[in-house]
Amino acid sequence: MEDKEVDEAFVLHVADADSRHRIRESFADLEKRLGIDGLGDVLSSATMELIENAVKANLKRAFFLRHGLNLEERDSYAEGVRQFIRSYGKIKGEEYVSALRELELVVTLAVNQTRDRLLVQVANNTILLATEEERIRHQLARAMQADEFIEFYLSYGDETEGSGLGLAMIVFLMRNIGFNPEHFRIFHSAGRTTARLEFPLSSQYVPLRERWKRETST
Repeated sequence: MEDKEVDEAFVLHVADADSRHRIRESFADLEKRLGIDGLGDVLSSATMELIENAVKANLKRAFFLRHGLNLEERDSYAEGVRQFIRSYGKIKGEEYVSALRELELVVTLAVNQTRDRLLVQVANNTILLATEEERIRHQLARAMQADEFIEFYLSYGDETEGSGLGLAMIVFLMRNIGFNPEHFRIFHSAGRTTARLEFPLSSQYVPLRERWKRETST
């Protein structure tokens, strides 16, 4: 059993200035404790991208419900996405924050560090649709294959719901500070969508996915 050293959590509806500041400060302190140059900036950039994505997913769910659009029906979903993209910049923050609270749609950032590894997880209680999950998996797979960020940008810019460059950015940020981006995972379970960043801190540590593979193969 690993000794828990750091366990911190943030719960938010939107990423306001105060939340951003507290998250940046937390990761700056973590960088100092671990002595990994650049870790604080990487974690701040990566988690804020993931939080924005999670907030946007929750806003989209609230938008669909408010406008009577069906997330499960393909044509209704496609039209809803078009409407949401057109309206996204005009959405009144206070109005939708109220809706998110009423619907209990929240985003959580959980940070857990032991002697052997650091786990950072961003989760929201909106499940990915099959089309969204497939698009995300394709983006991550392509980013893993690209040597440079500009290569991904020129080859695989995805305009389905924005540029889709944020996930690729996280892959390259992890790689730039010496960590394997294969430990960046997005999955859904128990009514939640979770993005997990895993940073091994010792050579003895077995990553969660590898551990799961070993357990399921026996």
